[in-house]
Amino acid sequence: MNLELSLISIIDVLSVSTALMLGFLFLTVKSNNKRANLFLGLFLWSLTIEILGTVSQGFSEEFNIGQSTVLFTIPLLLLYVNQTVNNTQKKWYALLFIPGVSINVLDYLGADMEIFVFFDYIFNISILVYILKILKKHKDNVSNFYSDLEHKTLSWIKTIAYIYLGFHLLWIIEDIVSIKNEDIIEHFADLSSILTFFMVYWIGYNGFSQSEIFKNKLFVVIEKEKISENETNDAFDKRKKEFMRLKERIETEKLYTNRELNLRNLSETLQIRERELSKLINEHTKNNFYQFINGFRVTEFKKLLNSPKAKQLSILGLSEEAGFSSKSTFYAAFKTLEGITPKQYESSLKTSDCK
Repeated sequence: MNLELSLISIIDVLSVSTALMLGFLFLTVKSNNKRANLFLGLFLWSLTIEILGTVSQGFSEEFNIGQSTVLFTIPLLLLYVNQTVNNTQKKWYALLFIPGVSINVLDYLGADMEIFVFFDYIFNISILVYILKILKKHKDNVSNFYSDLEHKTLSWIKTIAYIYLGFHLLWIIEDIVSIKNEDIIEHFADLSSILTFFMVYWIGYNGFSQSEIFKNKLFVVIEKEKISENETNDAFDKRKKEFMRLKERIETEKLYTNRELNLRNLSETLQIRERELSKLINEHTKNNFYQFINGFRVTEFKKLLNSPKAKQLSILGLSEEAGFSSKSTFYAAFKTLEGITPKQYESSLKTSDCK
């Protein structure tokens, strides 16, 4: 057995040890999101075995542990995503583990595995596309529930999905290229090691910087109700008056200045069902909850910028007074509504005052 110390081998060792440690942390952490963390921990351990399987191919055949979990890793990621966004775990998801079990049994029995060379690519890519579809729907749902989307859209998981799609593209090219030129394969393997290293530490980074995701079930899906085409004008007018009443209360009581505001606590304050409130906002503003509430906050910020408080607080301080809880949400909402940044808006006010 030949062990060569190189930059890539060090990267592989770091990836294995970190994935193993993070998997243990997610499996043992006490939280309200324990089931999701269980799937994430198993995903990391499955990934660890995959890395070891790849590394062991460079050693003797007796030491080679193969790719025993290659068809388990992505399904575990799907279960984690589905649990995190509070979707119901469908019973047929259990069937996703049958291919992995079957191929491992066939491999153990000494069957010719060449016939399955492209099966794992098709299988995993299909699940990754499905994961991206879930994340897209989830992004729409959280916009209808939260007024601050920071750390809630799960964009870091989307990054992982795209990295995995990149992996599979590399591996497919590798299998095609290796027929003519085996020397190029080493470069593909090195790139895969680097991407794996990045992905493992990306998960770790988000685990520490966005710890609330791993401790609580943050995301609530609000099912939209279809508006009947046969609805009478009286019913529509009645709902419009109800919406205007609620909107006036939000404005006069400045409920939007609550930085933790979401659909649930607003519906409790207004004493109206979440689903009905979401329906009224979508129907009468053509916006989601996120856009609706942050519209009030941008207006409030502009008022504060013309008030004595502007001399006491910074732009970010004023944005917090208006209800924004993060700089990124504030800047994104302001730029969307005003077409310029808050700093540019402030400068324009100073310029007009000097004239």
